[in-house]
Amino acid sequence: MKFNVDKLQEPLLKVSAWVEQNTILQAVKNAFVRTIPFTVVGSFSNLIKMQIDALIKAKDIHNVWLTNTSNLFGYLGTATLGIVALIVVLSSAYSYATELKKDKRNDSMNPFIATLLALAAYFIMVPNNINYLDSKAKVIEGFATSFFSYEGMFTALIVGMIAVSLFARFARSKFTIKMPGNVPQNVFDSFFSLIPISEVLLVFGVIRIIIQSLGYVSLIQMISEVLIKPMLTVGTGLPAIIIVILLEQILWFLGLHGFNIVWGVVSAFWLPLFLQDVAQFAKTQSFADISIAPNTMTNVYAMIGGSGATFGLIIAMLIFTHKGEKEREVAKLALVPGCFGINEPVIFGLPIVLNPLMFIPWIIVPITNAVIAYVVTSIGWVVPLVVLNSGNEPIFISTWVLGAFHFSPVILTLVLVILDVFLYAPFVILNQRHERAEAAKALAA
Repeated sequence: MKFNVDKLQEPLLKVSAWVEQNTILQAVKNAFVRTIPFTVVGSFSNLIKMQIDALIKAKDIHNVWLTNTSNLFGYLGTATLGIVALIVVLSSAYSYATELKKDKRNDSMNPFIATLLALAAYFIMVPNNINYLDSKAKVIEGFATSFFSYEGMFTALIVGMIAVSLFARFARSKFTIKMPGNVPQNVFDSFFSLIPISEVLLVFGVIRIIIQSLGYVSLIQMISEVLIKPMLTVGTGLPAIIIVILLEQILWFLGLHGFNIVWGVVSAFWLPLFLQDVAQFAKTQSFADISIAPNTMTNVYAMIGGSGATFGLIIAMLIFTHKGEKEREVAKLALVPGCFGINEPVIFGLPIVLNPLMFIPWIIVPITNAVIAYVVTSIGWVVPLVVLNSGNEPIFISTWVLGAFHFSPVILTLVLVILDVFLYAPFVILNQRHERAEAAKALAA
């Protein structure tokens, strides 16, 4: 049966048009587009550092030049992906402020001041104690770096948007400091913003006190405990794997690091099962009575090339896009990192975040991979993954090592990649039609 791309086009384009007209979603989308250069630089830096560190460890090399090179790329990674939450809070706040500025009611709002305010509000919501997780430990003033990396992206996005929204609302009220018309604009903006800034920061201060009074150390912990953890206590079989993948993909689609958010909870249930398999195989050197570890289905087969199984997407983009188009350039840039499971360049570069045209394959492809992998492993066509590897290897070598140097996991991975290319292809074509139509429309205008 021939797949008809045109049947999908109309409903998906309607959703896409709605996203483009929604101020909040458009601001979020633009915010993550602005993070692309930082995530690309960070991805390549981490990839290079990862390979150098693996070489140093494997060969037991003691070379100052090589160590300093590793440190150099580590600094770049820390300054990009290591502070991606701060980049997101600034980017989301500025994007939303510029969107709100289009409304005449917000003429007096300064987007730059609104952006700085969002950053200040974010630091109010972050515990200023490095030992924040242990209430009995000595208080060490400072901020845990986890709140600046992917773990803090959710808080950063929410705080950035809400801070700007409140600032715009308070700036429209009568309770502002008025200055004479002949005062320089920067002085006018500073005094005009004094009361709205105070009100916004007070609101976030009260929210933090409420969160702490409820027994949570941060907004991230509260969301994890109240929303995510109950959803993940669903067992270790195929239904649980599908639920975890679904939640990860939806979070990623919203611009949040789905793996970090979900895996932080689910690893407590799943990782011991995999380690048990590893220990049993190391003892017996036999696949008999080895269970199917759910984390290998989720993190290896379902996510070939990274969340969303984007290695197949990258190949599809290279095949179905034209030379010189943005998407083809993104695919070429993302190919090497994708071999190592690093896919931020394609997630934020295509983008997949808040792109309705890519939502269906983004959800369906990894779930399909997991179901196929689970079935063929359970019936014995493919050996279970039983080796705890370093994670530094390219995708096919990684599954070869994980499968105790058996080729059946490699063959399965190759088959899944080919399948992923075919599953992503219609949506890549549809996305390109839309992009070309928008480019033609902009050129005509």
